[in-house]
Amino acid sequence: LRFLGLAALAALCGASRPALAGSRLGARTLTRVPARATVMAADAATLQALLDGPARPPAKGKVRKAADKPNGVLTIVGCYSPTWEAIGFARGEINAHELDDVEYVSRQFRLGGAVAIAPTVGDGGCTAEQLAAIMVEQQRAKGEFPGPCPVLLDGAGADPLRLAEAAAAGCTGVTLDLGRMGAEAAAKQAATAAHLGLEVVLFAEPTAESVAAACALAGETGLVCLRADSVAAALDAAVLFPDGVLKATLAPVADVREAWALRDVGYSTLFLANSLLLLATIERVEIQTILKAMRSKGSAKFGKGSNLGRGECAKEVLGSMSV
Repeated sequence: LRFLGLAALAALCGASRPALAGSRLGARTLTRVPARATVMAADAATLQALLDGPARPPAKGKVRKAADKPNGVLTIVGCYSPTWEAIGFARGEINAHELDDVEYVSRQFRLGGAVAIAPTVGDGGCTAEQLAAIMVEQQRAKGEFPGPCPVLLDGAGADPLRLAEAAAAGCTGVTLDLGRMGAEAAAKQAATAAHLGLEVVLFAEPTAESVAAACALAGETGLVCLRADSVAAALDAAVLFPDGVLKATLAPVADVREAWALRDVGYSTLFLANSLLLLATIERVEIQTILKAMRSKGSAKFGKGSNLGRGECAKEVLGSMSV
């Protein structure tokens, strides 16, 4: 695969725009294979009892606090769905890692320094068993370094039972898509999440109105993530965030330098999805290697990206010694 031409590789992975100069990968779309049924973690009566019961202690904003780093430091949230095209792509590759093993992926996110994991549920998403496996794998790391990652349930939509499922499973929070749900439905779900003691990450469209509405709804403990179809769109939309607000984005990052470029325009958190798994498979490295490279202080202008951040104008390796 390494020796395929750029055009063939872009066609294979569904590139939607040109990559940075010298990049071997274009952006990926989050195309999924046909959906399959998802089993709820608990019966509907138990979940409804959580919704009707007393309010839980308010969310502590763990993910937001983990994302609140000094300028120039990039944090990463690892997203996962077992039906993304990268999963099937990896099955056909020699020496590819088993990306359909949720415990392996969960461990890789933690070892790579991710501040949270966001498994997708709903149509075509993780089953209740897979969500439970992620939770158990993370809890095994208690008392170790790095410790367990908070888990954000993605894909809850407008169904309050999904929020109750997240609370019952022990998730730290949920993601809500303001652009797709609408402001009224998102506000109602955010209130339900607060009742259940869940932290909320709000996805916004790359418009000033959507970002402003998401920031107002997120409050002091939530996080706003801009959903962009391309890295170029995310770069242009960085100015839409109000001053003093943490910037996060979900974009099809296909090269280490693209992550560094997003960091350089002020994004503190990057949500990585299908394109991360594709990049790990094509480069034939573990997921944690990609995450560590993106988190390194490399140069989007001078780094080549081909060494995955190692020795590419990183501040830690500016000097060299010869004998």
